[in-house]
Amino acid sequence: MPHRLTVLCDNYAGGPGLVGEHGFSLLIETAEGKYLFDTGAGLALPLNLNELGRDLKGLRTVFLSHGHYDHTGGLAWVGNQAEVPKPLEVIAHPQVFLPHMGQHPEHHPSGPEYIGCPATMGALAAQGLRFRFIGRTTRITPLIHYITGIERSPDQLPLDTNLVLPSADGFTQDPMPDDASLLLETDTYPVLILGCAHSGVLNILDHIGAEMGIRRLKAILGGTHLMFFPPEIIPRVIAKFEEFDIEWIGVSHCTGMAAAIELGRHFGPRFMTACAGLTLEV
Repeated sequence: MPHRLTVLCDNYAGGPGLVGEHGFSLLIETAEGKYLFDTGAGLALPLNLNELGRDLKGLRTVFLSHGHYDHTGGLAWVGNQAEVPKPLEVIAHPQVFLPHMGQHPEHHPSGPEYIGCPATMGALAAQGLRFRFIGRTTRITPLIHYITGIERSPDQLPLDTNLVLPSADGFTQDPMPDDASLLLETDTYPVLILGCAHSGVLNILDHIGAEMGIRRLKAILGGTHLMFFPPEIIPRVIAKFEEFDIEWIGVSHCTGMAAAIELGRHFGPRFMTACAGLTLEV
């Protein structure tokens, strides 16, 4: 039985009636059951689920890629749904509730502002969400691996200076230690699912190759954070994608238009924008 992957939240909407918002969420439907990877910022998730004729009945687990609001903002809504079994497991890195801050001058003119999870862990627990914290790559089910706590080569990290943490001296660069991805097994080759790839997409691919023995991918899907790399990194990314002989490349959210254009130019029909409404069967 193929798995069905549906993008529920992305910066762009892929069809009439759908809503775009800054953020990401993916519904994963398998023979094991349903899973959510991230929940967007909170507005698009219920609207797009309804428009696409999908629901969260039988939802088994929510996986979080990291603690930013645009990936965790829909958690409270999910917890409020009567159709969602309780308690509901939420798998995240132990540092997902760090006080993540943003200092982009256009969006935060008065200085750094909180951009972490809008709801506290206590408030979410009161709704029936039960957090399971995992700090290193772990197989969660026969089909799903949670990829986190990986080795990071500094020259393969996105340089997003807008992300900071409070410190004794004011603010310091946020290393985003809570970044995580998913690896979904299929009947052929796995699918790599990214939230924002704050660990660096090349580092993530190096990890699954060296530590998990993955040599080929069916697809890569989600946010790559390539907009925060210098242009010369793109040929290295293309070469690495080719090394894994990836059949479908679906980028979204924080990839950036310039990087997406270069990927589209190289991969042609193998490339797609993973906007809200995109459905893949793998």
